[in-house]
Amino acid sequence: MMSSPRGSRRRRPVLVPVASAVVVAGIGVTAAFGGLAQAADEPPPKVARGAVVDQGEFRTQFVRAVDTVEKGTFGEQKRYLLITARVTNLGDETVGVGLLPEPGKIRSMPFSFAGSVLRVRPEIKTEYGPDVYASDFGIKSRFLQPDVTATVFMKYELEPTATAPTSVTVDVGRFVFEPLGLRDQTHYWQLVGDTEDDETFVPEVAAEVTLPVKQERG
Repeated sequence: MMSSPRGSRRRRPVLVPVASAVVVAGIGVTAAFGGLAQAADEPPPKVARGAVVDQGEFRTQFVRAVDTVEKGTFGEQKRYLLITARVTNLGDETVGVGLLPEPGKIRSMPFSFAGSVLRVRPEIKTEYGPDVYASDFGIKSRFLQPDVTATVFMKYELEPTATAPTSVTVDVGRFVFEPLGLRDQTHYWQLVGDTEDDETFVPEVAAEVTLPVKQERG
């Protein structure tokens, strides 16, 4: 990945009143492993459903969460909690949608959109974890193209008798375009956070988005 004029712009944390709220990404320190934290011990901004979150590399709107029933691969009925976001890749390269990290665990620096979804609360337990994918013009994809807005689905399979939460809160991280290190001056989009020690990276929670869970039964 090469440095580009767009990627090299530096952003500082600022709230801008577009729609309900806009969270603008800032400059931070990045490293390799860890958990979760908040900037300067202050609570992260609480962002309303449908507001735009500027994540540096992505512009994101979390628009809805539903408890729904869909047909499975073999025509059987399956129940899901579905979180939907509208995501625009602001970088110059195609990037993967990625996988959601385990709650509270960042094992390696994520270079995908889903890696910036730091936590979903309450934790939704599934046997195989959520399926995360994009849909562009009705075509399912695992990639986000530059300057294209796609719908991203985070899909948790639920047991038929499970009690779904009345709302979910998504902790969102942000990226900054910086050199990988002092020796490696290649620029990458990297998750913003702090290094606690040689092996612990704590990503910064840039915003909290709470979505009511709607009931949709087929």
